[in-house]
Amino acid sequence: MKITTTRFGEVEAGEDTFIHFPMGVPGFPHLKRFFIIEYRDTIKWLQAVDDADIAFIVTDPFLLFPDYAFTIKDDVEQFLHIQKPGDVVVMVILTVSEERVTANLRAPLVVNASNRRAFQMLLDDDRYAFRVPLPAPVKENDREAAASA
Repeated sequence: MKITTTRFGEVEAGEDTFIHFPMGVPGFPHLKRFFIIEYRDTIKWLQAVDDADIAFIVTDPFLLFPDYAFTIKDDVEQFLHIQKPGDVVVMVILTVSEERVTANLRAPLVVNASNRRAFQMLLDDDRYAFRVPLPAPVKENDREAAASA
């Protein structure tokens, strides 16, 4: 089906690619269907199907924050019908401001890849904040200096 988006114009997306948030996402409880638009490397857009203006920049948090870890509670596993750990995909929403890019590590998006059901969890874990600055990229000169040390 063709979906009109504000950022990407008209995009083709099949219903079998939709990610379903049965409870919506906080702030947008009426939006239940989203799909992924690949952008750059590890950056993707989570685009609402039913609102051309709503899209979130998302990424895999484990690529940027290797120590990031949390437990998916039993009620969330049941809600998403998670059968095995390999079905779980975790994304976090990125926020871009003039000063920096931050990741919402406090409220990850948990997706069951086998049935495409999703839920935004709110972690009760003070180690993680709603706006965690992304780590600075390692420059090639820094990488070479570290390798020769």
